[in-house]
Amino acid sequence: MARMSWSEACQLDSSLLSLDHFFSVPPDYAQTLTGGLTNRCWKVVSSNGEAYVWRPATQITKAFSISRFQEYQILSAIRDSQLSPAPIFINDQGLLVEWVEGESLAASLDFDSLLETMVAIHNLNTQRIPVAPFNFTARVDHYWMLLREDLKTQPYHDVYQGWRKAPVLADVGTTLCHFDLAGYNMVKTEQGNKVIDWEYAALADPRLDLTLSIDVMDASPLEAVYQYCKLREIEGVDDWVEGVMAWKPRATMMAMLWYLLAYQLWGDEQYLTQAEKILDTFCS
Repeated sequence: MARMSWSEACQLDSSLLSLDHFFSVPPDYAQTLTGGLTNRCWKVVSSNGEAYVWRPATQITKAFSISRFQEYQILSAIRDSQLSPAPIFINDQGLLVEWVEGESLAASLDFDSLLETMVAIHNLNTQRIPVAPFNFTARVDHYWMLLREDLKTQPYHDVYQGWRKAPVLADVGTTLCHFDLAGYNMVKTEQGNKVIDWEYAALADPRLDLTLSIDVMDASPLEAVYQYCKLREIEGVDDWVEGVMAWKPRATMMAMLWYLLAYQLWGDEQYLTQAEKILDTFCS
C-alpha cells in the first residue's frame, strides 16, 4: 500500500475531493489498497485517527454493473448483523465505509469457516433490503455487449450462448448473496469474522453463491452442499446438489466473460490468460 498526504491522494483520484464536506478537517493521509480487482480503493485516516475505506464509483464499476448506492443500501440493512463494515457516507462519486481492523483470512481460511459465514449471510432477513433480485442472464448479456468485437471470437460466443440462461430448478427461495465470498474478502476481528467488499452482493439463488465459493476454494461440491445443508438444517439436499451442479457451468462462463472484460478495460494479459484457461475447460 502506498501511503501519501491527502492532497497528493486527491491529485491522483479526484473523487476523494467529494469527501471535503464530510471531513471538517482534512484527513491525515490516504493509502492505496491492493487486492481489489474491480476497483482501486483507498484507506483514509482522519485527523483523529479514525480509519475508513473510500470505494469510488468509476467507469470500471459501471462496466461490471456495480452500484455503490445498492452496496450502501445492503450494508445499511445488515449493519446490525456484525458481519460487514458499517456504511458511513454515500454520494455520486463513491461510498465511504468503516475500516475493518483485523487479520486477513486470505491464506488461512478453512472451508468450514467460510460455510458458517455464508450461512449467517444467507439467514439474514431480506425483507429490509430494498434492492432488485439478481438477473443472471441480464448480467452476462451486459458483459458480452460491452466486449469489443475482436474479443467475441466464435469459441467464446458458443460458450456464452450455450450457458446464458439461468437453469430451471426447484425453488429454494432467494437470500442475500455476497457473490465473492472467500478468504481474501474476510477479516478476523475481535468480534469474529467480518466480510468486506460487498460490491457484487445481491438477492439471488443461494446455490449460485455457494457454487462461486466452492469454485474459488476448490472444495468438493458434494461435501460442501451436504455441510451447508446441515448448517442450515435443510432436508431437501437433492435440490441443492442439483442446483449447484446446474449453476457451475453458468458461473464459470460468467467468470470467463468477467476476465475478458477486465482484459479489455485494463489491458493486463493475465486476465486474458485466465479467460483462455476457462474457455479450455469448456472445450475439453
